[in-house]
Amino acid sequence: MAKDPAFLFYPGDYLRDTQCLSEKTQVAYDRIICEHMRNICISKQQLKFFTKRLNEEEIAELKMVLTQNSNGYQIDWVVESIEKRRAYSKSRRQNREGNKDKICKTYDSHMENEIEIEDEIDNINIAFENFWNLYNKKVGDKTKLTKKWIKLKDSERELIMNYVPDYIKSQPNKKFRKNPDTFFNNRSWEDEIITGKIDKPKPLQERTPANEI
Repeated sequence: MAKDPAFLFYPGDYLRDTQCLSEKTQVAYDRIICEHMRNICISKQQLKFFTKRLNEEEIAELKMVLTQNSNGYQIDWVVESIEKRRAYSKSRRQNREGNKDKICKTYDSHMENEIEIEDEIDNINIAFENFWNLYNKKVGDKTKLTKKWIKLKDSERELIMNYVPDYIKSQPNKKFRKNPDTFFNNRSWEDEIITGKIDKPKPLQERTPANEI
């Protein structure tokens, strides 16, 4: 068993792979996920063990979401997540043991930020990417902006997503929009939107005579 028996679970990848699997096939898929913590590659013998209760059609169904290589089979997103987590844990151990290598330290900091964000990102009501694409002024440190987005309340994120379309109409040229960092720091979604549109005066014939007022 690995010293760090954990990895980041990505619901989107899991649902993509399993949405068309039968119940028995999905059970085999889940067991392969668990086995990946001990063996990155699933041997043909192990796959045969996991699929012993499946018929040929179900086995073929399972293989559609597995990647075959020279050593056996694997679920790509699970392997990637496990290897990333192990690299992060290894760099943490090295730093605790007094390894001050600059590259390792930088990598450790990067991984720590990534793990922190991914741990929280599934718990919010609206993904940062929704705002990022809607606002469409992609400038600034995206990692820091994502952290700011995560720290907002659910109600604030909803207000922002309702506010932004009207704000974009008032500033159709993105170079005149506030940078996302400024938008968050100033809580600009609470500002009144000024369109700059001036109402034209009514023609004289449409005005109400003074004696009728």
